[in-house]
Amino acid sequence: MRYLVLLATILGLIPGCVLVFDGHDDDDGVCVGTPEPASLPAPQRNPDTLTCDSFGGGCDLGCGPCAEAAFAPIPTWGACNGKCESLTEGACAQDPGCRVVKDAACSISGGCLTNYVGCFAIDLQSDPTIDCFAATDGFTCSRSAACTAYHRTTSAPNTIAQVTRPFALCTPEGKAPGTCHGALTCTQPAPKCPTGARPGVAGGCYTGACIPLDLCEPVPAQP
Repeated sequence: MRYLVLLATILGLIPGCVLVFDGHDDDDGVCVGTPEPASLPAPQRNPDTLTCDSFGGGCDLGCGPCAEAAFAPIPTWGACNGKCESLTEGACAQDPGCRVVKDAACSISGGCLTNYVGCFAIDLQSDPTIDCFAATDGFTCSRSAACTAYHRTTSAPNTIAQVTRPFALCTPEGKAPGTCHGALTCTQPAPKCPTGARPGVAGGCYTGACIPLDLCEPVPAQP
């Protein structure tokens, strides 16, 4: 019996389950309780929605049923609430570990006091060679500090009551996407944009960005 009490004390310290003994000498020490979570990793910034998401759980499959999410690979996204998130836009652009995020609608149609959404850590699997204009998802765009991500203003809460801001497009840092209906004076070829997007224009030339049609500014009135 003394052995079982000692074993229960030791195993009870291992994250993953709750041990339950009925006090009898013939108890085999099998854990039958619900899994206990270990200390969770810090929440990470989802580059596609800008929400803070948590992963892992430390559950031990040998000691009771575990949720599938407890063993899913943890993304390489940057952590939430790090040093980047307190920076101004200028300071963020200068920090090699941070990336600038802007509001897509404000950047394209204007009319906002600021289009700066915030500064967030780049992905742990950084890649400075990424073609920012070619990045079609938030994850790819987040892997380079030289890229600026533009997100929509959708405010519908997700399953954990966070406001989601879906990824829209990506450009090199310091290069605006332009507008959809700007006048062209350059002879450079337009970028190949997917269905549902059109080339951005600024200063009479194509910017290289592909702007989703739902973010295009109103067509200017004809004189």
